[in-house]
Amino acid sequence: MKVYKATKKAELIASIREGFSEKEVYIAIRPCIDVVVELLENGPNLATIYCPPSLYHLTSRRVMRALEKVGVGLSPLGGGAGRPKVYGKARVEEIRKLQSIGMTITRISEELDIPRRTIYHLLKEDGAQSGEGSSSQDR
Repeated sequence: MKVYKATKKAELIASIREGFSEKEVYIAIRPCIDVVVELLENGPNLATIYCPPSLYHLTSRRVMRALEKVGVGLSPLGGGAGRPKVYGKARVEEIRKLQSIGMTITRISEELDIPRRTIYHLLKEDGAQSGEGSSSQDR
């Protein structure tokens, strides 16, 4: 696999123009149409383009469709970067359960030994993922 780790699009395109023969390529920036065109023109054997998961989700549908038409795959590669989550879904469910029986956020914070601000953040994050609004019971 050929790995391109340029920080700017111009640098990446310049290094792609040198050519490559690998079937798989990893690029460290978002796969935009300019970059994809250069990859297709300079990599005759290209079958799959990999990019970080955070950038894969930012890739436009236009680019995805163009790659599908020419038979080149685009896939996320690598684990998520950053700090791991401290509180999981079970903890959020426990917070929601306590909140549903009428316990205030301050009281939940004391019971579970979780900072109040963190509880608000967890509820907001969980509500955004499940499509609900967050509760502002104890603000």
